[in-house]
Amino acid sequence: MGRTNTKKMVQGAMIAAIFGALSLFNTYTGSMFDVLICYVMSVPLVWYGYTYSLKDNIIVCVVSMFVIAMMGLPFFVISSIESCLAGLFIGEALKRKAKKETILFGTLAVTFLNNILIYEVFSGLLGVDLIAEMRDMYITMIQPISALSNRISLEFFIALAPLFLLMVSVMEMYVIVLMCQIILMRLNIQFPGSFHIANMHLSKPVGLILSIGLVVSYGLVKFGYVDSIYLTYLYTICVVVLALQGLAFLSWLLIVKEKAKFMIFVLLGLFIPMVNTFYVVIGIVDIFSDLRENILYNRHSND
Repeated sequence: MGRTNTKKMVQGAMIAAIFGALSLFNTYTGSMFDVLICYVMSVPLVWYGYTYSLKDNIIVCVVSMFVIAMMGLPFFVISSIESCLAGLFIGEALKRKAKKETILFGTLAVTFLNNILIYEVFSGLLGVDLIAEMRDMYITMIQPISALSNRISLEFFIALAPLFLLMVSVMEMYVIVLMCQIILMRLNIQFPGSFHIANMHLSKPVGLILSIGLVVSYGLVKFGYVDSIYLTYLYTICVVVLALQGLAFLSWLLIVKEKAKFMIFVLLGLFIPMVNTFYVVIGIVDIFSDLRENILYNRHSND
């Protein structure tokens, strides 16, 4: 019993010390790697939480945050909150054998909370101005395609700031969860399935809700002339999720065809207007059909 407690304390102290060293490294490199480091920091906390109790993991997180607060820059300190909360949640969720959806949405709540802290609560302290950043992003976006300014105004683009935070949070969530799975499965920690984008497959009820939301929001804005930012939020969310489903299918297809090296081109297509519309169509077909099963069946029949 004493040996277990000693081992637990030593491992917890090592994690806190590593976080302190990473905080110093980030400070001396001018915060060049702060976001990447914060993603990596979640991994040992997930392992520790999976191996030991929630109370032990909380103690390690508190000590780690104290060490980081003494050595790190403000942005890194606040970003580390995301790492600690994600480590606590994912470690406990894996221990309790939670579903994939629970892990994804729980981690999304953590990343979204962290972005609220950075861009809203502590924006003055950190010198972060979300509106100014979106204004610069808009200018960068319309410079190569000036015709976009006729379709998307600066005021409208800035009004999408909450949706932008949500999208960023989703990407951060996916990176954290996927990184934890890639590393920790090598340590024999079991995950409730693969989080690879190719394995994404929405259920038909969810697909129906998204499709109805897409049609209704588009119809009200385009033909009903209803000017509502909330309808725009609904339309954008439906388009993005369905496009991601299309991306998931195409990624799966490339893996099946043993051409996974071309997945980078499929990912880039997500940011091309006409192509991502095609992804939405593919996503809807993938949800409501047995396309994957038919492809696998035909492949095995040919073999």
